[in-house]
Amino acid sequence: MTRIITFLSGKGGVGKTTVSTNFAEALNQAGKKVILVDANITTPNVGLHYGLSEEGFSLHDVLDGTKNIEDVIRKTSTGLMVIPGGINFKNLRRKMRKNMAREIIKLVNTVDYIIIDSSAGLGGETQLALQSSDEVIIVTNPEIPAVTDALRAKALCEENRVHLLGVIINKFTGYDFGLNNENISDFLELPIVGIIPRDVKIKMSIKDRMPVVVSYPESKSAKHFKKLVNTVSGEELFIPDKSDSKFIAWMKKLIGLKD
Repeated sequence: MTRIITFLSGKGGVGKTTVSTNFAEALNQAGKKVILVDANITTPNVGLHYGLSEEGFSLHDVLDGTKNIEDVIRKTSTGLMVIPGGINFKNLRRKMRKNMAREIIKLVNTVDYIIIDSSAGLGGETQLALQSSDEVIIVTNPEIPAVTDALRAKALCEENRVHLLGVIINKFTGYDFGLNNENISDFLELPIVGIIPRDVKIKMSIKDRMPVVVSYPESKSAKHFKKLVNTVSGEELFIPDKSDSKFIAWMKKLIGLKD
């Protein structure tokens, strides 16, 4: 049975696309059959994260009725299947003649997971993504404006009667400025399904046009993405690392073997 999971954020800049691409890629690494869909109609970025060329068909060609959804699936160098958005400015002027949910449903039972990277914010594009999905994960940052917008995103999910799996705290620093993980979970009344630390390796991976779970698999963020996949999938797809003792961890850091 195919699981259709949408990654949603109440505002831009929280790192939703980074989370969705790394989540999909980690599933792919674990041997799952995955399609990653860029449902950000006006400002798609998934293709940029993989360095996919502007040439070729995209979700826009499906929605305007010129292509079937099976015809626009592209494979990355890692083997992950991606349906990119059209990043050309002319795509903004194209009318959507097809319903995205009806197109997405055609892919059900062909793969294990369909991961949808929704638009930032809570407008019409986000509604399209929600209507196409069965489950939603909200991505936020440990900052009051981001968490407040995450609450609005939760309300939108409830209006659309989509099952909320929980929230991911991205760009986590470990500093408590009055908004710790427990505060966020209580405020949103949602479980925290994953915490992704702020990590320079993520910025480096974006520059490399390759998810951090591929380009820096031993980085702290990559390990947390794999832990997230275990939690959401309900399977031990990745074996957790055994934690070092404080002394060993300090020694590794001292000699540069640990981030």
